[in-house]
Amino acid sequence: MRSHRLPFENRWASGEHAWQWHCELERLGVSTVRIMFADHETHRTKKHTVIYDIPPEFVQDWLAFHDRYEARRQHLWQLIFVAVALAALGLAAAAFLRA
Repeated sequence: MRSHRLPFENRWASGEHAWQWHCELERLGVSTVRIMFADHETHRTKKHTVIYDIPPEFVQDWLAFHDRYEARRQHLWQLIFVAVALAALGLAAAAFLRA
C-alpha cells in the first residue's frame, strides 16, 4: 500500500495510522471536529482520545493546520481586493485626467 504524507506537522503519529486519522477528521469537517475538541477539553480532559481513537494532540495539530490555511486564504483574498481596488483607482484617475 502507498504511504501517504500528511499536509501538516505532527509529533503524535506517522504513516498509515496518522493518514487514517487525517482522513477521518477531513470527513467530519473542521466545524464538527472543533466542536468535539472543545467538548473534550471542557468535559473529558482525562480521556486520551477525542474522536474514536484519535488523540487530542493530533486533533489540535490538525485544527491548527486548517486555521493557518484559512488565514492564508483570507490574506490572499485581501491582496486580490487591494489589487483590484488600486487598478480601479488608477483607471478612474486616468479617465479624470483625460476629461
